[in-house]
Amino acid sequence: MGLRARVINSTFTPAPANRIKTPKLELTARSGRVAGTQRPTTSATDDFTIQRAARLCRSPRTLVRDSPTRPIDNDRGTSQDRSSGFQPHPSSRAVSLLAERISLGLAGRYRVDREIGGGAAATVFLAEDLRHRRNVAIKVLRPELGTTVAGERFLREIEIAAQLLHPHILGIIDSGEADGLLFYVMPYVEGETLRHYLDREHDLPIDDALRIIRDVADALAYAHRRGVVHRDIKPDNVLLFERHALVADFGIARAIVSARQARDASREQPNRITAPGVSLGTPAYMAPEQAAGDADVDHRADLYALGILAYELLVGAPPFTGPTAQHVIAAQVARVPEPLSRVRRAIPPGVERLVMRCLEKRPSDRWQSAAEFVHALDALRNADTVQRVADRQQPVEHRFRLGEEVCRKLNRATLDPRIIGDEVHYLDNHVPSDVLVVYLHGMGLDHMTFDAVLRASPFRGIAPSLYGFAPNSRWRIPLSIDDHTAILSELLHDVVARDRPQIALLAGFSSGGDLGFRMINGASPDRPVPIDGFLALGPNVALDTCFVSRPFADLENHAEPSVGLLRSIDSHVLSVQEWVYLHEYLVRILRKFAGDLAALQRHAQDIVRPFSGPDPHPFDRWFREATERVGHIRCVFEETPLYARHVQGIRMRNLDHGVLGPRYREGSIALEPAIEHFGLTEPPLVQRHIEALLADVRADRARSTPSATWHGTTETTIGA
Repeated sequence: MGLRARVINSTFTPAPANRIKTPKLELTARSGRVAGTQRPTTSATDDFTIQRAARLCRSPRTLVRDSPTRPIDNDRGTSQDRSSGFQPHPSSRAVSLLAERISLGLAGRYRVDREIGGGAAATVFLAEDLRHRRNVAIKVLRPELGTTVAGERFLREIEIAAQLLHPHILGIIDSGEADGLLFYVMPYVEGETLRHYLDREHDLPIDDALRIIRDVADALAYAHRRGVVHRDIKPDNVLLFERHALVADFGIARAIVSARQARDASREQPNRITAPGVSLGTPAYMAPEQAAGDADVDHRADLYALGILAYELLVGAPPFTGPTAQHVIAAQVARVPEPLSRVRRAIPPGVERLVMRCLEKRPSDRWQSAAEFVHALDALRNADTVQRVADRQQPVEHRFRLGEEVCRKLNRATLDPRIIGDEVHYLDNHVPSDVLVVYLHGMGLDHMTFDAVLRASPFRGIAPSLYGFAPNSRWRIPLSIDDHTAILSELLHDVVARDRPQIALLAGFSSGGDLGFRMINGASPDRPVPIDGFLALGPNVALDTCFVSRPFADLENHAEPSVGLLRSIDSHVLSVQEWVYLHEYLVRILRKFAGDLAALQRHAQDIVRPFSGPDPHPFDRWFREATERVGHIRCVFEETPLYARHVQGIRMRNLDHGVLGPRYREGSIALEPAIEHFGLTEPPLVQRHIEALLADVRADRARSTPSATWHGTTETTIGA
């Protein structure tokens, strides 16, 4: 006799479906379940999957909500505000009553604000934690579901899930029962779900997709080691925040199953939900054994769902879709997914093998642990990085000689004779292009800061070190910022005169952005800096943004910095990733300067000085003056509370008083979300803003009188 199978909490993807009723199919927003599916008997023959699929498709009656191939609002499992397109379920009145009940039940602990999401199993409310003055997301089991589970057992399982503490897991901070309603509480994260991102972008760059896949796999590896299986991995249960993925709803499916099992046992009733033939999850992401309701589903079902997730991230759609839940389930059991490379030719073979192994029908043929998957992915990414670097032309290090003509541009009163005849180091990618981009590094760094950018850029690029800042500099002689800009200007004039680019751009990171403004504004009118546009990535705008320069400027007599001084540098850090980047940076520059910090200290003092003087807003003046000399200026800042506050202040001052000058263009000062300070040098981000700046320059060129130009002269061709 065939076993009955039921899919609980099943919602699906694409094409929104109207409510349909047929003798064998009934779509209903109330149920959210696939019920009455018959589980086939497992055969030992090679075609066992075909037999299983055939039996699954012969179910007499199915209850499905909405389209079967993509989860629409199925118990989102996030603290995201997904109000756009969200329809209260099962009715606005029911949700309103639920909000009233939970508000009264949690009065004094939480102040419930509004509904922000929900699905077949639960409704999510935004609330304020009154004790800690923070926003939280409260997930409340629907009353009709709560009556079918044992509350005490549910809360015990939630308590187990709450023990999970991992950078890529959205934790549980509270749970309980209020006015007969079971609930649990999560941090409110102001990010977006991966589902929301995919709806907007459809697919991701391969590197970004692999980063998210690794985050999710790492979370699974941690949870599996502690005996917790997710059972519902899908884009709706993954949050994107600060460029990281957070997996939500760990252990919730298990909690519902266990609680129903306990309730049925207490009533001496057969356990329908945990008996063989019963499934919990979302059909589009279910492993075959999970879809068929096998009783021995284990952590390898999560690895199958991870493979489905990875497939969708890389090609924009899950491997199996269909008009009904039965079609999708049958495909999970019987069909072989289309190879990734047939859908997206750019997928590397190693990535394809990694993902397709997750999608094996038999659990024993998949990766046997998430940790094994992570290890294989890391090895693949490292090997791919090495290969891509080898495939590209390596940037070449060159030297610019500081001859007498250059040294005459320096301050004679402070000129150290050792500088005459010495050299400045710079990288050059030698890409054949009519566009030249010159990159200026930040405090204490050097030309290698932009090595990856130069490799990835389709444009000619050079990246000089400040004099004395290169790792192999002969001397580390302190120079004023005016002398540094004079040397850089001479290098830029030399490259432009020699290579005659059609367009030249300047880009500066952090204090390199400050340096770019000083370089542009300090040039003499009869010999301006030969550039068409300037990109400043995270320049300083106030004293508190000089979080690295200021401590080094405060060193006494070029002494070694104290531990306390170094600790003050990371006081503004908001994330672990930023903390790691900052400490790697400090280690690198302290090792490079090896106790000889005079050049670093002098430069730091010059960077900090404008923000300690009588002008309360030097950035406003720099920007205004630079737009009078260079046609296009673009400033990009990380969207942290510190920079967001300053950028909003700049915008308001410009709105009220026009402090950025008449040539300011809206959008030329931008905040880059979900990134930390050092992330502003990542090649995709730099390239995106360089191309935006370049597009502005070319648009202006197109509007002007046609002419063939290069920097320093204008050649006009007259037809015969």
